[in-house]
Amino acid sequence: MSRIPDETVQQVLAATDIVVLISRYVKLKKSGANWSGLCPFHTEKSPSFSVSQSRNSYHCFGCGAGGTAIGFVMEQEGLSFPEAVRKLAEAAGIVIQEEVWDANTEREAKERSLLKRVHEEMAQFLHALLLKHAVAAPARDYLKSRGITSTVAKNWLLGYAPEQDIYMRQWAAEHKYSEAVMVRAGIFGETDNGRKYPRFRNRLMIPLRNETSECIGFSGRALAPGEKAKYVNSPETPIFTKGRMLFGFDKSKKAIGKEGYAIVLEGQLDLVTAYEAGVHNVCASQGTAFTEDHVRMLKRHAQEVVLCFDADSAGFKAAERSYQILAPAGFTVKVATLPKGEDPDSLIKSQGADVFRSFIAKAADFLDFQITHKQATMGNNLSQQVSLIEKIAVDIAMNPSVSARELMIRSHAAQLGVGEDAFRKQVAVFIKRQQRAAEEQRKNPLVKQVGSTHEPAPMTRADAAKQLLAAQEKPALWLAGMALTKAEVLEWLREQDMLPLLNALRGTTLLERVWRSSFDAEDEAARSTFFATLAPEEETAFTQLLARTRFAGGIPEAEDALKNLDIVRLQRAVQQATAKLKTPGLAHEEVDRINIERLALNQELLTRTRPTPIVPQKSP
Repeated sequence: MSRIPDETVQQVLAATDIVVLISRYVKLKKSGANWSGLCPFHTEKSPSFSVSQSRNSYHCFGCGAGGTAIGFVMEQEGLSFPEAVRKLAEAAGIVIQEEVWDANTEREAKERSLLKRVHEEMAQFLHALLLKHAVAAPARDYLKSRGITSTVAKNWLLGYAPEQDIYMRQWAAEHKYSEAVMVRAGIFGETDNGRKYPRFRNRLMIPLRNETSECIGFSGRALAPGEKAKYVNSPETPIFTKGRMLFGFDKSKKAIGKEGYAIVLEGQLDLVTAYEAGVHNVCASQGTAFTEDHVRMLKRHAQEVVLCFDADSAGFKAAERSYQILAPAGFTVKVATLPKGEDPDSLIKSQGADVFRSFIAKAADFLDFQITHKQATMGNNLSQQVSLIEKIAVDIAMNPSVSARELMIRSHAAQLGVGEDAFRKQVAVFIKRQQRAAEEQRKNPLVKQVGSTHEPAPMTRADAAKQLLAAQEKPALWLAGMALTKAEVLEWLREQDMLPLLNALRGTTLLERVWRSSFDAEDEAARSTFFATLAPEEETAFTQLLARTRFAGGIPEAEDALKNLDIVRLQRAVQQATAKLKTPGLAHEEVDRINIERLALNQELLTRTRPTPIVPQKSP
């Protein structure tokens, strides 16, 4: 049986505008922060169907239908989960490579979970070394020289990898992680003769996090002078691919959406400095040019990108490569040029964040930047001038908007010293070439898997979700809802030892899903991805729960809910013990054992439910 990887599901959801999707089936009107219309899943005269663009979800207050874009396509067109994902992926231009879900795939999923846990725990260990251990003095001195405070180090969980092997080896042994696991995680390397060793030595360690804030790798900045490699990054592993992550994006994507554009920097410490100075709409690629995955990540939050790279030939080439991947996606691309010898870190620290913002505000249109840069170096050579005209024509042809292309032609023809009509014809040549290439691709499409083993459920998703909600213990449901809407409650819940309680009670399925999750409760996109990877009735149940209930309070109320849930556990255990006593043919010894167990449970239940006595105050 095939399975679509969770990472691909996340990409598909990020690339799908749920309002645009549902508008193809339902006439929607803006209603406050959301959109509303008549529900397509049941007959109604007054709109009770709501679509939230920020949450990337829909919910009907009439029939209870709800979920993500994938769930909508499944319901509307009667498709299975894989079929719906494939349909949306095709519309977004995402190629799906499905996994075969067998014992091997099960092991791979467990392996990814293990590697994420190793990375998070290692990040905590290296951070503790940086803050407190004498061996990390060089790293603390370096941070001090860069003006990076302990507060900033804590915000980004910066760490220190010692020169000596012993620290990481001891940590791995104490946590029962074999050297083989450490190698698979990319934290240890391996020589040709099989000797394992820590990959990072005497380096400032910067955790690399995915879009849902999970630690999946490290970047180590050299501290010793003369190191050949200024930065050493984690190798690609089952959980880490450089072309699929933007450094800082888990923190900055909300600000990028609010500002409407992303500032793309080269260095991680540049980004840390900018973010801590209040410039929050920043991100950085991990040592690579922009990829289609990067574009999909940004597309949902912004339509404009400002590139802020080093003012040298390498920076110029990086900007060109980035434009070539951003422009076809319809992005407006600009380039910010800082004063010679300055980078974002040095500029912000010497002149302040407002000065840095002023250079961002003056960012040039990419084509202006490119033409100016090329003309400054090529002189009056005719062949170079023709090459530049053709190069700019190619870049204009990449833009999918006819209006944008026309404006570019008018803006840059005179700058290039060519007539508008001639320049327009040149652009048209390259557009036709692109169309021919696209046509060739359509003639040789990837072979699609056909057929489906999906059988329609005997009831709707909404009905199945209602049954699931009804089967949940009320304190468990309340606790799950609080954790989904309160970041501090989610963090607190994940720290609790919930397994004994969850194993003892049947009506805790949804609470267990939340407890085992790893998404950020404040991140609507990450939460949508979490929902989409659940069983359909679970996804809809969560949508119904959040749409119909407001969860007030914080950790104290969550603690009360957890105590109430434990009381329910005791009540169910007493009921089970009582039922066992009615089993025919029980031996006397077994009866005695069950009675003793039931007595102990009743005593514990009485203690838990007995009201706290009020101690009378003595008269003064």
